[in-house]
Amino acid sequence: MGNKLRLTALLLIVFITIGKAQTNYQKADSTSLALFNAAEWQKLIAFGKEAINNGEDFPLLRLRLAYASFVRENYVDALAQYNKVLDSDKHNQIALYYAYLCNTYLNRFEPARYLAAYLDTNVVEGKRLNHVQFTSIGAESGIKFTNIYERGNSAYSRAFVNMNLGYRLNLSSSFSYYNQPIHDDNIAQPGYYAKLSYTPLRRISFLGAYHYMRSNLRQLVYQNNATLLGVKYTGDGNDLQGDFILSQIGDEKTRQYNLRFVKYISGNLDFYSTTRFSLVDVLDEHNIVVQQVFGFKPITKLWFEGMVTLGNQYNYAEADALYIYNGFDKTKFKAGANCYFLLKQHLLLGLNYTFERKSDNIFKFNYLQHSINGGITWNF
Repeated sequence: MGNKLRLTALLLIVFITIGKAQTNYQKADSTSLALFNAAEWQKLIAFGKEAINNGEDFPLLRLRLAYASFVRENYVDALAQYNKVLDSDKHNQIALYYAYLCNTYLNRFEPARYLAAYLDTNVVEGKRLNHVQFTSIGAESGIKFTNIYERGNSAYSRAFVNMNLGYRLNLSSSFSYYNQPIHDDNIAQPGYYAKLSYTPLRRISFLGAYHYMRSNLRQLVYQNNATLLGVKYTGDGNDLQGDFILSQIGDEKTRQYNLRFVKYISGNLDFYSTTRFSLVDVLDEHNIVVQQVFGFKPITKLWFEGMVTLGNQYNYAEADALYIYNGFDKTKFKAGANCYFLLKQHLLLGLNYTFERKSDNIFKFNYLQHSINGGITWNF
């Protein structure tokens, strides 16, 4: 008799618990749906987060909460919710579609392309997605001014093209030319750069790059090259990349270890930061270089960036080894600013100013250098 009573009480507790959970689910579902239909986005976000904290977690609630953040242009918060849905259902078309857009609006093209492979449609916001396609072409050119006679004004130019070789594989390539007068001689340096990025998982990308430069100086010819290997992790609101660069510049072999962290502070590209720590091993010296960038969007289609780089930047490589400072001298300090303006839907204009404190590599005298660089990019 006692066992029957205990079994009855246990079943009663189970039924009450199930009934309460069902009631809570129905309340969360109906309330979130009403807020969604009324376009009460901020109230929906607050209600949804509270419901999830209270254990009311189901895909429809996540999708509604994500869309509310998406409409408010907080792509980081939206992406966090869409990723939760994809963790349990990687073929959910709503989550795939909007997670693709969130990554695209954050300029995270590798994970966006990974998600595109699972979409049932190949047209997103009127743009056709192809397995193999060109993504952008462009060019940049600039001039560097010095305040001493021993170093003439140098010039740099580059033409580039980016393309997708598949939904998980991307290729960036460019041709460049650098020229700098040194005393009564002249450095002429053509170069070629290629970078492959492969994204086997939604959050993981592997990077490989090669940069070749042919330098002519005082009737000598140097075959310079640099190789990069790295891995990138894309979180909901930040990116983390670690990479290693091995270069042979002239007679000097350089090893550079980098750790790069990107934070989307405002949840979009209205305000963001990039921090990069580098250990540069060259000529039996271990130099620590720190680069900090802050970017913000004051008005629609206009972005500004301010940056500073501290440390001995001799044979220093930036931007996944795209820019390698194979100058005759060492850079001790660098600061600058970038401006980007989206002139039309596909046309991006860029302007850069850079200030550098430099030191002669032989006689150790110091001087200043100012650089102005402009660029144009056409996005397909």
